[in-house]
Amino acid sequence: MLILDFDGVIADAFTECAVVTYYADHDPTAVADKPLAELAAALPSGFVARFRTVRNHARLLADFMVARYPAADSIRGVEDYEVLTARIPPAELAGLVEGATAVRAVLRERQRDAWLGMHTLYPGIAGLLRRHQGRGTSVVTAKDEQSVWDILAHHRLESAVTQVIGECSDKRTAVQQLADADGLPTSAVTFIDDHITNALAVRDTGATSLWAWWGYHTPGHIERAITRKQRRVYLPELSDLTA
Repeated sequence: MLILDFDGVIADAFTECAVVTYYADHDPTAVADKPLAELAAALPSGFVARFRTVRNHARLLADFMVARYPAADSIRGVEDYEVLTARIPPAELAGLVEGATAVRAVLRERQRDAWLGMHTLYPGIAGLLRRHQGRGTSVVTAKDEQSVWDILAHHRLESAVTQVIGECSDKRTAVQQLADADGLPTSAVTFIDDHITNALAVRDTGATSLWAWWGYHTPGHIERAITRKQRRVYLPELSDLTA
C-alpha cells in the first residue's frame, strides 16, 4: 500500500498557499473578485520572504499563518519558529485558518483554471501514481480533501488514488487506520512525506517511511533526520519505487 502526503510531495503550490495565507483576514468574495495573478503579484515582498521561511517549518495550514506576523523575520531555526507560534492566541489562529480555508474555497470555485494552474506536479509523481493504480494508493494531507481531488482530476490522476484523508494533523493514526481497513499490517505500507516529524511518526508504526528530499525542510530537519537515521527518497528514485 502506498500512502503519500500532498503539498511538498505530489504537488508544489507555494504561491497558492502564500495567497490564501496573506488574504486570510479578507472577505473571500472580495478577494475572488480580483484575478489570482493580480492577488499573487500584490503580495508584499517582505511577506513572501517570511512565508518562504515559515513554509519550511510548516505541517498544517495553521502553521502557515505564522508568516503573517513581522516577528517571523527573526526566525533562524525551529526554536524561534515554535516560540513565535506559541505566542499566537489560539482563537486568533483558528480564525485565520477558517478565513484562509474560505478564501481557498472561493478561489477554487470562481477562478478554477487559474487556481488549478498554481499546483504543479513534481517530476515522476504522475508515473508513480499511475503505476500503483488499483493498489489502494491513498493521500493523507493537511490540505482539504476537495482541493486534493480537484487537483488530481486536473492532472488526470483521480483514478490512481483510492482515498484522500484531508485536513489531517495525525498522520500516524491515519496510516494505521488505512492499513487496518485493508486488512494489512503497517509493515505493508510505504509512506512518503516531506516533513521529518510526519516521516518519523509514521516510521514508528512499522511502515516503510520515506522522507521526500524534494519537499520543504530546514537544516534542523536534516540534522534530526541524520540523528534518527531516517531514510530519504529522491525524485529520480520514484521511477523504480514499488509499494
